[in-house]
Formats: sequence, structure tokens, C-alpha cells
Amino acid sequence: MDVAALAGSLRALAADLPLPALDTADHCFEAAQTELTEASRESNAEVGLHKLGAARERLAAARTRLGEAAEAVDDYLAAIGAGGAVPVQGGTGPARPGPSAAPAPVDPRRWWTDRVNELCDRDGEAEPEKFPPTRLFNELLKAAGEGNADAYCKRLRDAGPETGVKLPGLAWPLVRSLAAEHLGRNPNASDVPGLRDKCLAKVRALVPKAEPVHVAEALASACTLGVGTGDDAARTAAIGPVLVAAMHRLPRQAPSDERSTTDRRA
Repeated sequence: MDVAALAGSLRALAADLPLPALDTADHCFEAAQTELTEASRESNAEVGLHKLGAARERLAAARTRLGEAAEAVDDYLAAIGAGGAVPVQGGTGPARPGPSAAPAPVDPRRWWTDRVNELCDRDGEAEPEKFPPTRLFNELLKAAGEGNADAYCKRLRDAGPETGVKLPGLAWPLVRSLAAEHLGRNPNASDVPGLRDKCLAKVRALVPKAEPVHVAEALASACTLGVGTGDDAARTAAIGPVLVAAMHRLPRQAPSDERSTTDRRA
């Protein structure tokens, strides 16, 4: 390969480095961090800010490394006397495609609508409406108590991510309190499988795409004061209110009943 061809190949590779895509990703992270910061003011649940911050740090490090790589290519080309513009390719071979355009930024509202529809196995467009998280939570509880899956999906879909991400902070304290009433004591990690099995059918009646592991993660987060239920904010929000409604229907067990059961097994 002659110097001109080498220079052309190296400059084409440098042009393909995904710096624009990383810039787009950072803009999306910044928007998400703004939303989560707002949500954290009204929630006592861990909403993932530290994870998002760590992701942005890794992204910044990747951008630095790519910038250093591009500079190294320029330095090498200058050292071999091939600096300057890349020569235009002749007609003797196929033209190399230019660098692909940066992907469009993710629309949080569009993502939320699609994800809620998927989780609830429903179709429909959002009709955005601003209302307080407590009102949304109460309306979702009512829809869940009535078994109205259409209303549950619509209210959650219309709320959007700004309000929806605040639901776990309202749901988890109630889940923990209701679990304690049902068990006759404070719940612990060993209670999660049994509670999951008792609530799973009612949760999936309204959120069909919630898997058993997702319900267990939600219960663990609420009952053992865990650090969250993964990185899917829409799924966590969708499970919260219907899980509270399912827990409401569990019978209460007095501490003495539990001791009697233990004595009989002994």
C-alpha cells in the first residue's frame, strides 16, 4: 500500500470514530439525570442517580480516549508526510461510504409510551396530562383494585416519565407495611418468594409482561430496603401500585398464629 492509500484509509477510519454518537448519548444521559434529580426530591427510594453518574463518567473517559486516538492518527500522518486533506478517490474502485450520521436523541415521552404499552400489552397514544404523583398513585390503586387494566395502562401512559418515576417512592413504604401486617412481623428476604407467589397473578393481570423475577425484585426493594429494581423505570413504576393493591388483599396473620404454626411443625 502506498503512502497516499494508507493516508486515505487512516483518515477514513478516524472519520468513523463514533464521537457524534457519544455526544448524543451524553445529552440523553444529561436529560435523564435532570429528571431523576427532580424525582429524588419527592422519593425516598434509590432512583439510580449514582449509576447514571458513573455511566456518564465512563462515557466521558471513552470520549477522551477516542479524541486521543484521532490525534494520534493526525500525528502519524504528519510524521510520514501525508498531512492535509484526504485525496479524492478515483473511479477505479467503489467509493467508501462516509461516516454515518449520529442517531437522533431518544424522546423520553415516546419511550415511556411504547414501554408502558408493551408492559401492559395494550395499544394507544399518550394524552399527556400533568397531575401530582399522589393523585396518579391513588388513581392507579383504584384501577388496580377494580381490575381495570385499560384504565391502569392509560393513566400510567398519560402520566409520562416525569411523574411516573416517582411512583416507587410512594409504593414501597406501603408494600413493606402491608407485608408486615400480613406476616405479623417485619418482612425479610426469606419472605420474598412466598409474597411473590401470592401476588404474581394479580400483578400480571394488569401488567402481563411483568415476570416473576421483576415482582420479586420489587418486593425485595420494598421489604428489605434494597437499592432498586433494575434499570427499567417504566417497569418499576408499573409494578408498584398494582403490587400495593395485591398486598391489600392478603389476609392478616397475627404473630401468635405464626408461632402456633411453627409449634405444630415442630
